[in-house]
Amino acid sequence: MKKIIAMAVAAVFMVSATFALDLEFGARGILGRNLNLNEDFKTNFQEAKQDQSFDYGFGIYGNFALFGGLGIQAEANYITSHVDFVAKKANEDYEPIRYDVATLDLAPMVWLNLDLWKLTLGFGVGPNFSIQLNSLSDIKTAEKDQFKPGLICGADFKFYLTDHLGIVLSGRYITEFSKKDNEVKVGDINSGVKYTTFETGRKTIYGGLGLEFKLL
Repeated sequence: MKKIIAMAVAAVFMVSATFALDLEFGARGILGRNLNLNEDFKTNFQEAKQDQSFDYGFGIYGNFALFGGLGIQAEANYITSHVDFVAKKANEDYEPIRYDVATLDLAPMVWLNLDLWKLTLGFGVGPNFSIQLNSLSDIKTAEKDQFKPGLICGADFKFYLTDHLGIVLSGRYITEFSKKDNEVKVGDINSGVKYTTFETGRKTIYGGLGLEFKLL
């Protein structure tokens, strides 16, 4: 897995070295929310206000411009989420139990930057590959089949303080796709034939605030 990631990063750098008009790197803090899959956005928003639990973390990225504002933005985002379970106690009462789940998201995105004097508006979309971790060191032992595929889309608003340094306000929406094998039944009997469907898993929305440095 490490070789695949290294080869992908090297390929991006090679293309960028040939065509890049701008080369930008950034880092940001992240604050967001893991949405309930069975509820609409309004209900999720109301729940977030009530329980006051939010995802948090940090991210780094590199933006490699090719031509006409179009380029590639590669991101790595580390997010800690709160997960609640309801446990049944011996006296028949139910008590919520909360623990933290850390997720690493790796996302190569097709990106469009629109430059407006010192302001830049950026929009992107691409595949997202996530893996649940206890710590960042776990990535060293991660295997290819542990990464869950999904989709990421987002926007950045940038204000440059100097020719090379800017403030970045960002927003991201991430979803995962899970694979499910379904048995074909004849009446109540399994036929032994299976078909595959894909379902939407995790849904996360978050904002970020950070700094960006432009090399070229």
